[in-house]
Amino acid sequence: MVDVTVLEDVGLTNAQIKVYLALLELGESTSGPIIKKTKLQNSVVYNALNQLIEQGLVSFVLKGKRKYFSATDPKFLIKFIEDKKKKIEELVPQLIRKQKLAKVKQEAQVYLGWKGVYNAFSHILEVLPKGSEYIGFAAGFEEQYLEETKRFFREFQKKRDLMRYKVKLIANEQSRERVKKYEYYAKFSKPEYRFVPGYALVGVIIFGDNVLTVAFEETPVAVIITSKQIAESYKNFFNAMWNIAKP
Repeated sequence: MVDVTVLEDVGLTNAQIKVYLALLELGESTSGPIIKKTKLQNSVVYNALNQLIEQGLVSFVLKGKRKYFSATDPKFLIKFIEDKKKKIEELVPQLIRKQKLAKVKQEAQVYLGWKGVYNAFSHILEVLPKGSEYIGFAAGFEEQYLEETKRFFREFQKKRDLMRYKVKLIANEQSRERVKKYEYYAKFSKPEYRFVPGYALVGVIIFGDNVLTVAFEETPVAVIITSKQIAESYKNFFNAMWNIAKP
């Protein structure tokens, strides 16, 4: 008994499979014996035969006024699958273009704990191409952090540096001296900082159409909002602050 599930997987219908297998057993045949062997209706067999001929899995010759059908070599199934693969490969770029034209999704994701925050920051690396820029408001100062937080930042800075991201950050004026002493920048490129007097947002990163907010508490938490409108609003606010901030 032939396992026909593989043939179903490559896109053949139940009727096409029955007709193809019948022809393999019958050899060259007119439609009558095929109908009898498959126990399918006449119209179903004729449709299946025409479809299999179009796919190159069945051929026919005319003898007088009658058509004699034959199944092509089963090895042709490999070429049949390769042709399908080639067509899909040609289709994929078109589908990607359509996907990009689709309405941008809006969603919010919450990440809890160190693993969650790590995944949230990893999303930046997944979304932004190499050499891109992201902007934001500094998340705090190294001396405030636990050792686990420091390790996290050093690891992220290493990956950020490898991606050659350009980073602009705004912080409070009172943090200027602390920023200069940040140890985890020692081996990596340093973000461009500007400082504002008084109060500035803390722990906000804007990248692409995403806004990441993070708080390093006893149980750290991060939230990523994906929304072009919200991201643009944050970018406009950042740029306004950046223009009045001091290097």
